[in-house]
Amino acid sequence: MKEKREHVEKLKAEIPTQLALKAIGLSRSSYHYKSGINDKKDKRIAPLDPRLETLLLTLKGYELTLGHCKLASYIKTNYAHHGHWYNKKKVYRHMKALKLLQPKHIKKPKKTLKKLGVSYYSPIRSNVRWEADLTFISYGDSHLYLFTVMDTFDKEIIGHFLSFRCRCVEAVESLKQAVLSRFPEGVVPPELELVLRLDRGSQYTAKAFCDQARLLGLAFEFCDVQAPNQKPYIESFFANFKREEVYRNDYLNPFDIFLAWKAYVDWYNNKRPHSSLGNLSPVLFRLHFHQHLSLSEA
Repeated sequence: MKEKREHVEKLKAEIPTQLALKAIGLSRSSYHYKSGINDKKDKRIAPLDPRLETLLLTLKGYELTLGHCKLASYIKTNYAHHGHWYNKKKVYRHMKALKLLQPKHIKKPKKTLKKLGVSYYSPIRSNVRWEADLTFISYGDSHLYLFTVMDTFDKEIIGHFLSFRCRCVEAVESLKQAVLSRFPEGVVPPELELVLRLDRGSQYTAKAFCDQARLLGLAFEFCDVQAPNQKPYIESFFANFKREEVYRNDYLNPFDIFLAWKAYVDWYNNKRPHSSLGNLSPVLFRLHFHQHLSLSEA
């Protein structure tokens, strides 16, 4: 191999390299191969793009909780008008160099609803199926209760109520807010079959809540006992909310929680990319979907 390379070097002075390689019978890959090139210490490291590096270092909000794929989509959506657009591989390389990558989380295999024998389907448009649930957020030695309602198609949080109390009254308030956000008349149109899926918590099984849901024009169905997989969308939202906001902060008083929740729900609905929505935010996905639907029906 060494002798062939030497012959090629001599011929290169008189004929092109490609003809020299062909004459000697040596492939281009063999000619250019260098021993040890695959060693990490011998690999050439491309310099960082100063524009992308500056952009990544200026991110200080919930953007820091995103992985490289979602962050690449986020940059494309929010900074394209400034001439910023980078593929996910380049974003990953820069995030790794700047130590901005999120810890890897190995997901355990989940029991699907089909295996559990549960009848469940994914809606094909908004306002077909909603899910509602509650969680708590701690501060000091106490905590607040957060009631939320989500549209399972576009993943938007359409109703929420944060309170010191955990009663049926707060659950009703979150539901009223959800209905008003989608139906300005304050009631679901009778021709629309909208189903609200709930767990069997006392706040949702209360007669007052069920009566109010009927008055608002919603049908509702309850999950089995201790079956969070039967309302997976709202459970997934709570997991993301706790990981991206709650576990990253130490709240000293209720006011901190109110401000944090207001900022997060605005970020979640309007800016946070979702892989199941084509890396669009819930509001943007809903607007694009209905615009496309209107054009197809026209």
